[in-house]
Amino acid sequence: MVFANPSYLWALLGLLVPLAIHLWSKKEAKTIKIGSIQLLDETNSRQSSSIQLNEWLLLLLRMLMVALIVLLMAGPQWRTKGDRKQVTYLVEAALANDASISQILDSLQENSPVFLLANGFPAWEADGDYQIHKEQPNYWQLVQKMDSLRSDSIVVFTKALQKGFRSMRPNTQKKIHWVVTDTEGIQDQPLMAFKGKDGIELVTVSSSGKTTKTNKNVWDDGFEVINDSLRLLSDEPKIVPLKKLDTLHVNMFVEAEFEREGNYIEASFKALSTFLKREILIHKHGDSMSNQADLNVVLGNTDNNQLEGKQLVYQENPLSEELIEAGPEKNLFYLTSRLNPKNTMEQRLPEQLLQLLELDSDVRNLVASSDIRQMDEGQLRPNYVEPKRKRERATLLDISLWIFGILAVLMIVERLLSNYKKQ
Repeated sequence: MVFANPSYLWALLGLLVPLAIHLWSKKEAKTIKIGSIQLLDETNSRQSSSIQLNEWLLLLLRMLMVALIVLLMAGPQWRTKGDRKQVTYLVEAALANDASISQILDSLQENSPVFLLANGFPAWEADGDYQIHKEQPNYWQLVQKMDSLRSDSIVVFTKALQKGFRSMRPNTQKKIHWVVTDTEGIQDQPLMAFKGKDGIELVTVSSSGKTTKTNKNVWDDGFEVINDSLRLLSDEPKIVPLKKLDTLHVNMFVEAEFEREGNYIEASFKALSTFLKREILIHKHGDSMSNQADLNVVLGNTDNNQLEGKQLVYQENPLSEELIEAGPEKNLFYLTSRLNPKNTMEQRLPEQLLQLLELDSDVRNLVASSDIRQMDEGQLRPNYVEPKRKRERATLLDISLWIFGILAVLMIVERLLSNYKKQ
């Protein structure tokens, strides 16, 4: 047995604590002098021995339970001998019902195991319905778990979508070959509509295996508004969310020494208002402030503990490469430098303020779900590490589930024994 996190095994020293408590409680009884023992019953020695035996049994069970919890934290794995000649096939759930791939996998399944490219690697079945598996697999995370498969060579049928690669390129001792299915053509999809001064603006996404881009177009007809949704009238009617472009409110608390910075920020918001075709109201200190502002700009020693929502506070940081950087708390951002014409233009202050407002967060999430760009097959290969020793060639199986089952049984036995013996 090996452990993924062996440092946790030091916690086994904690087993000495219940043992020490048990032994410490075994003190000699006090002697009480009485006049006569005529009326006292004789002690049952068998019952006394049974109580002592039960105490030790309960102690052993509880120490064993603590030891199993420590083993679970350490990540127990069992070495098994892998089959270097056998090939294992994995298929992404999005392709598992594809007719052409199903025929190939059905013929391969006669001699080799076929699994889904998902957590736990469940077995693939030719007549299974995998359309409900919409979760995007994290390819690199699954590659790390492929070392638990018994065969040395693995073939993966996948779409290899770029959004599925969200971590560093992993190391593996398996030889992995990726079979990437090409995406057919360009997929156009409406995402969301905005209701502004100029009418209805529809955001659509065009995505292919190589590129993804968004488009915004103003529509005059060809739709109908249904509550907070827009129904597009076409051969295949589609309904998308409709969002009203409300006025943006910005509170500015600017002290005299930061008046220049306040002017630059106010000018940037005016430029953004023209660019976005959306009204941005600036509420200055002393005027009527907005209780639910989209942004609070605090430049000076103003107490901002009572402010709610997103805040931009001046805190100089000469090492920062950006004029605005995220703070240690949610919705807290820092203006890292005094403003002047040079850094305002070169470091694109209006663009950073626009990112701070996060006006397109809903659209970005929808674009990410519709993104079908693919990775090139040459970029898919993880870092192959050749095992140097025979022990390293072994396949490691995670046995945490087995240990958890044993722990659950011991907990039930301990409770039953404890309640039965009143200990």
